[in-house]
Amino acid sequence: MKDPRYYLSILAGKSVMGVLKLMGRKATSLPGKLAVAVYPELLKEINDRCKKKVLITGTNGKTTTNNIINHIMRSATGRIISNLEGSNMRQGLASAFLKNKKPEYDWGFFEIDEGSFPGIVKYIRPDYVVVTNFFRDQLDRYGEIETTVSRIRDHVKSLNCTFILNADDPFVAQFGQLSKRALFYGVKRNMLSSRKEVIVETRFCPVCSRRLHYRYFNYGHLGEFRCPCGFRNPAYDYYISRIKQKANRYHFDFFSRKKVLKGLSFPYTGLYNSYNCAAALTFCFAAGADPGVIRKSLETFEYKLGRLEDFRFRNTTVKLVLAKNPIGLTQVLHNISFDRRPKALLLLLNDNIADGRDVSWIWDADFNLLAEMKDLKAVFCSGRRGEDMALRIKYAGISLDLIRRTDDDIRSSIRKILKENVGIIYIIPTYTALFETRNVLVDYQKHFDRKGG
Repeated sequence: MKDPRYYLSILAGKSVMGVLKLMGRKATSLPGKLAVAVYPELLKEINDRCKKKVLITGTNGKTTTNNIINHIMRSATGRIISNLEGSNMRQGLASAFLKNKKPEYDWGFFEIDEGSFPGIVKYIRPDYVVVTNFFRDQLDRYGEIETTVSRIRDHVKSLNCTFILNADDPFVAQFGQLSKRALFYGVKRNMLSSRKEVIVETRFCPVCSRRLHYRYFNYGHLGEFRCPCGFRNPAYDYYISRIKQKANRYHFDFFSRKKVLKGLSFPYTGLYNSYNCAAALTFCFAAGADPGVIRKSLETFEYKLGRLEDFRFRNTTVKLVLAKNPIGLTQVLHNISFDRRPKALLLLLNDNIADGRDVSWIWDADFNLLAEMKDLKAVFCSGRRGEDMALRIKYAGISLDLIRRTDDDIRSSIRKILKENVGIIYIIPTYTALFETRNVLVDYQKHFDRKGG
């Protein structure tokens, strides 16, 4: 007989979800938080209802990788449960269950916050674990990278599953020495690779602590590395090569040891998205997805949660891009630098608990990329720590004539930047500003559509 607290937790979570819906708010975590508080074993219930479980963890790319996997695998089966909106702690998984409660699922795909990983694997025993990368993120919560890595490394041996690991990240690649079953993916040297260090958060071997030697960098500390102790990139089981960028799309070939998919197309740029694709495709191949389905699904993938999402206002495109740590923000700015249209940027910096109270990370992002943009017309700075952001870009050499310090209100900031006469506007929020920013853009777009532009 099921514990009565289970039924009470479902009732409580569903009730809160209904109230939030009436208020026009997203129910990504609060219903699950209440449900888990009433019945802590709720995640075990999710585990038992899924035939197979996949956990996606790491610093950057978890949400996008999870969404790509879902988009491909839903073509094969509709019985899937997943937390697609990026709420990746216990309460986010519980909320996903409350929204899509079924007696059985073929697959459970769950993005997992790297700090929450140890607590979640106590309840959800995965068949696959996908690890994207490890970078500094929320230092006041996670500490340095080594601390975050150790939380997951300590559980690798205890999990009887297949690990899908980024061979180009030395922090991730080391897990292959601990796991009985590991598949390695990566991105070959390409037109965006460099021999130059930009922001490299580690140059030291995670095995012996000696200095790593790099043949090239793709971004951050991801690239081709080797150490005098013998530690180096594991041989790829799957990899992306021959990357070309055409008309704001990436075109590439995907290789396995047995097959090659030539001429794949993905509708978003940024080298980090190549790694997201490599991780997702590696899992889908390992899970036996049909290559034709993979090709079609990848080409038609559309993301709606603030990762390079487009909005249209009259003749201006507004692109919303999340950035929450120095490597991620640098990659976003690097990607923007290829856009030759006259542009304006809105940088939204918050320091709420989910963002991390410590915003010193912005000084490690490469804002010199902004100073080199010839078509940059204005940079707006807003959010709870907008003054800090304005100071940071001033010291990056941005002309004071281009810097606009707005108030902390997101709606007001967006209203002001929409008045700029440019071809494209990039809005770059940190995590807690993302959904509010998106809601404002959706509201404004509806208004513009009603008024006929």
